[in-house]
Amino acid sequence: MATTTTIYGPYGPGSYNPAQLAGEIVAAGLPAPQDVQGSGYPAPGQPATSVAVVYAAPLTSAQVNTLDAVVAAHVPAGPRRPRLIFDVYNDVGALTAAQKNAVWTDLNAGTPPKWAQDRGTNAADLHVLWMLQQLGAVQTVTDKNMVRQMLIAIYCTDNPNFLVHPAFAPEINIPGDEPVP
Repeated sequence: MATTTTIYGPYGPGSYNPAQLAGEIVAAGLPAPQDVQGSGYPAPGQPATSVAVVYAAPLTSAQVNTLDAVVAAHVPAGPRRPRLIFDVYNDVGALTAAQKNAVWTDLNAGTPPKWAQDRGTNAADLHVLWMLQQLGAVQTVTDKNMVRQMLIAIYCTDNPNFLVHPAFAPEINIPGDEPVP
């Protein structure tokens, strides 16, 4: 059985980050596209000058209007870098107790837990913090909460969108990265 796709576009000329645009399309309430294809890259690492959005099934005319508006409003983000762990740590510290518990519950879900599946540059640090608690080096509730807060902050720098409106607490917005000045 042949599969059919519907392609919207090409849009352009303009400046497009296909991965970022795919996220913006979903954030606008549209179905996730099969692909957002960029073309006309002037140089490696630079935005595409044209994009086409691929769907498995046609969109309604209202959805096409929304898609057109999302593409027209798209501004590709510039380069980003990890935020300082200290800054993320303080942002996590400002969360309510319920929000911190929701974050901690999510990070410890699964076998192995989510934090233990991190492959970023700080993965070893996460395991050291966990081991400190396992060995009893961290005993008071206050100290354990500080270690949890640090583990969350470190995880966020390796996974910068983890606390950007997560499903378990959409009101939280703590990015693990920031624009390069």
